[in-house]
Amino acid sequence: MENEPVFYPEFEHPASQLSAFSLCIDVFIISLKNGEIVSFKPNEIAPFKEWLDRFKVRNIAVNDGISHANRTANLSKAPNGFFNLIKRSKRK
Repeated sequence: MENEPVFYPEFEHPASQLSAFSLCIDVFIISLKNGEIVSFKPNEIAPFKEWLDRFKVRNIAVNDGISHANRTANLSKAPNGFFNLIKRSKRK
């Protein structure tokens, strides 16, 4: 990667400033390390995505950066068996 360009043609931010990206239809939504969010619509999607991959910019569609152990449980659903317990109690 030493001889590789740090900038992608027509994209104003160097690879070293990029934190993560997401592709939405044909527009890349990119998070910069300074917290700024930018969008970029390249002429061709595949070469730009390959450039991001070469510089190991995180694709949030693949890795959201949150370990599964630290995720909060979905509290909108009752634990398994809860409704069965209520149904059995009402039958008596």
